[in-house]
Amino acid sequence: MQPNLYYDMKTLEEFRRFFAEELSKELAAAENARKSTILKGVLVWVAAIPITVLAVWASASFMGKEYLIPLIILNGLVFFFLAYMLWREVLSSRRFYNLFKGRVIEGIIRYIDGRLHYIPHRAIPVSTFVKSRLFGKPVHKYEGDDYCFMQLENGTIVEFSEVHAFSLVKENNQRRPEPIFEGLFAHIKTGEGRVGDLYILPKGLSDADLQQPGRVQAFTPDHSEFTEHFVVYANSGAAVRRYLTPSLIQAFLDLRAQHPDRLLYYASHGSEIYVGMTVGKHLFEPNVWQSLADVHSLEAFFVDLSTFMRVLGSVADLSGQPQASEPQPAA
Repeated sequence: MQPNLYYDMKTLEEFRRFFAEELSKELAAAENARKSTILKGVLVWVAAIPITVLAVWASASFMGKEYLIPLIILNGLVFFFLAYMLWREVLSSRRFYNLFKGRVIEGIIRYIDGRLHYIPHRAIPVSTFVKSRLFGKPVHKYEGDDYCFMQLENGTIVEFSEVHAFSLVKENNQRRPEPIFEGLFAHIKTGEGRVGDLYILPKGLSDADLQQPGRVQAFTPDHSEFTEHFVVYANSGAAVRRYLTPSLIQAFLDLRAQHPDRLLYYASHGSEIYVGMTVGKHLFEPNVWQSLADVHSLEAFFVDLSTFMRVLGSVADLSGQPQASEPQPAA
């Protein structure tokens, strides 16, 4: 089955029209909520100052002016702490966060593919991440969010999220977290039977970096540019011939050309496929201190997610239409 690489991909120009016609309204609402959040925090501090002065004056009148300095220090500390707690509570309000995620981010995700469902506070389970067998280091710390999923008519299930996985390493008698993988991680469960195990790793890694080394052997595709940046491991030549398609190779090379600093990981075990793309930042996190009016950051998010979806479209058929399986080549 040849994956549908160019399934209904939107261009950046189309996204800009979508932003101007629809998304800008949602962004304006989120921007107003952001400014309102900051204003509330400022008002907390403005209110705390006269209350502190009044408390010091009342305390000094009751206890005597000889206690004025200690009372100023004590009341100042108490009200500074209370003001800080209120300030933090205001800034950690979920209204701005949920408005941005639920309208702006979900709007972009649904624009890229209307079949995607979005759950901001969920992530790919750590068990799924480990099941990929792509990373040999133990996972001691795992977090993520911005979970997307869709189930297609042909039985294919696609899920992905932002993932940050770390392993604790000992250094100078102290343990520190060392990144295993940070970026977008996808799991695809296809409705077709697939043969063998196949891994595609960034150049410089080997089967020793996998969770179960020694189960696969190296294969060298007849594509010099691809082998310059990626290495291939599989437990059968049939898996390489069937699933290392020209469209998959081209998608990996295209992403490598656009983002030389990003790493791509691929694994398939039977009907289960796993794809990881490293990203050196949190993709979907709004910052209450930064204006949302900068459309360029949203364009970058659109391009990142569209690129990732294109890679997923190169490893599995995402058209959703049932197709007859092709005869499998002999091993």
